[in-house]
Amino acid sequence: MKNISEEYNKNYKKILFIPIILLVLSLSYLAFFYIQTGDLINKDVSLTGGTVISLFTDKPLGEIEQTISSIQDHQIRALTDNTGKQIQAIVTVPESETDNAIKLLEDFLGERLNSDNSSIETVSSSLGQNFYKQLVVAVLIAFFWMSAVVFLIFAKGKKIKTLAVILNLLLGILLGSFLTGSFFMLKLIVSVVIMVYLLYLYIKNSIPSFAVILSAFSDIVLTLALVNFLGIKISTAGIVAFLMLIGYSVDTDILLTTRVLRRKNSVNQEIWSAFKTGITMTLTSIIAVATTLIVVWNFQSVLNQVFIILLIGLGFDMLSTWLANATIIKWYVEGR
Repeated sequence: MKNISEEYNKNYKKILFIPIILLVLSLSYLAFFYIQTGDLINKDVSLTGGTVISLFTDKPLGEIEQTISSIQDHQIRALTDNTGKQIQAIVTVPESETDNAIKLLEDFLGERLNSDNSSIETVSSSLGQNFYKQLVVAVLIAFFWMSAVVFLIFAKGKKIKTLAVILNLLLGILLGSFLTGSFFMLKLIVSVVIMVYLLYLYIKNSIPSFAVILSAFSDIVLTLALVNFLGIKISTAGIVAFLMLIGYSVDTDILLTTRVLRRKNSVNQEIWSAFKTGITMTLTSIIAVATTLIVVWNFQSVLNQVFIILLIGLGFDMLSTWLANATIIKWYVEGR
């Protein structure tokens, strides 16, 4: 154990390159994705608008796919029961192609679509965009308020804490007012300035707080990059999963930081103690989420996407906490 500790003391700073490289690659991929698509995420019909037609049929997906092949940007998937038997075919088409898709499917099935053999749900593009804006604003507000709470826990000085709270309140008001649409550019510029200044405050006044915030930011960025790379179309439920991920991301970081800053033993001993507790928490969450995902997988519900995003995020959380945050906090404490 002593030899392991000595080796860790010699090389722990080098470990930081692993999460840094992953973060840089993820940010680069997201920038490339944005240039290619004009957005940071791959949206599904609940965010872009469109029509979902659920057919209560066991006809092969290949035949249905061939029927609607003339419609661009369509999607098709099967809904199965616990035995793997198809009970529904779910077709998603752009809102403008709704009537065309219904006609093609009626010709294919040889009957009119009604409540007995199908269900049709349409989300307008304006409503989908509004959902998207609201959820993105919610994620930003949640992230910066999480950052403020972490800063209040680990920073010192009432004045600087009060300033951070006031700035976060102002930021929340500005972000919430984005939905009104008036003076958008002015509010965006002021919001960006406040965000940058808050990060400056966190770095200058509390490196431990910044390390926790950076870890949570890395979890979200790495997860989003991998989700986009896998071609998963994110729905409203998917963005809610990122909100949940913010909470999952900080618990082990706060555990680690608290143990090290209030240590009774050596830094390495406290990191190891926090690691044993933290990794047990994370693995327990992963097992619970994975088990639930297996149970609901065949139902092809929105829960599938939520659990997939949480699984990916929890995996990256182990890297960002125990490779990045642990290294930064050890470097900070020994530097003092």
